[in-house]
Amino acid sequence: MTRYDRYFLGVLAQSVVLVSALIATIFVVVDVLLNLDEFQRFENVARDVALYYAFNLPPILYLLFPLIVVGSGLFALARIIRSRELLVLQASGVGPRRALAALFAGALALALAGLALREFALPPLHAAQRESPVGAYEFRKGKRLTVRDDQGHAWFVRRYDLNAGLLQGVRILSADGRTLVVAEEMTWASSRGEWFAPRGEVHDLEALLEQAGAKATAREFSGRPPIGEMLPADFARRKRGFAGTPVSELYAQASRRPDYRELCVALWHELWHPLGGLLMLLMGAGLILSMPSRPLGGGALALVSILAYQISLFWFETLATAGAMAPALGAALAPLLAVVAAAILWVRK
Repeated sequence: MTRYDRYFLGVLAQSVVLVSALIATIFVVVDVLLNLDEFQRFENVARDVALYYAFNLPPILYLLFPLIVVGSGLFALARIIRSRELLVLQASGVGPRRALAALFAGALALALAGLALREFALPPLHAAQRESPVGAYEFRKGKRLTVRDDQGHAWFVRRYDLNAGLLQGVRILSADGRTLVVAEEMTWASSRGEWFAPRGEVHDLEALLEQAGAKATAREFSGRPPIGEMLPADFARRKRGFAGTPVSELYAQASRRPDYRELCVALWHELWHPLGGLLMLLMGAGLILSMPSRPLGGGALALVSILAYQISLFWFETLATAGAMAPALGAALAPLLAVVAAAILWVRK
């Protein structure tokens, strides 16, 4: 590693810190303004608000991780170009590909670190957030909600008020589709850590189908629902995704359930997500360096390429979830196209 390699890595590290701090500051300021009335209800405002952002800020930063990497890389490249350091290296016979190798190696290291954080750090944080009373305050009241618990049971709720610990119009469909739990009202029993239904019914859907439409008797229950476990914080987040599941566990679940397209797409998305920043940086830097006499035009094309990557990624993954293509192909198509574009831009540099 040469002296300029270490210098370029230092420039990239400074840019990563500044861009991350900028995004975190913007998120906190906007979120405080939106949730100020909710924060004032906290028992200990300073402690609980700090805990709230300790839970919610890392997932937001990881969600924007590719944009942080590409933004930091392009800012570092702009600083290098503006100070004529790249021009000096080119005059001494060092090509752009070799000169910026440290920049791209740093972006690759960030991608691997992001994948490690997704596997080992974010799932425990997500679990702690679920257990915390201030884990999720974004949506405390609402209507017509559908979420899945850890066992894969689907909860359909007509109305919910988490401040009062109340669910209304609850339907719980088992993961195998054979059992349906119906309760008009459930309340959260904080002392036992479970939902309580004064009265509910359990319908055996498999027996109902076997009787060819004949009316089947439902089994009544009172108390805890016979299937399904869900904490109030899960309802506050509106939709249970796969954020709390390690990538290795996603792979194991996808291997057992290859027909669960949403799960398979989520697995491949999580594998490609940390690399997205590196791929967009390769495209953006290649476009900027391909137009040395028109840096503004190159920068505009770099922004267009980033936007095109994000749109195509969303589009292909949506098609894969809908069944138009294989999940692995849907999640990998946009990154592979970015690899081809980057190879074309850098092959002669």
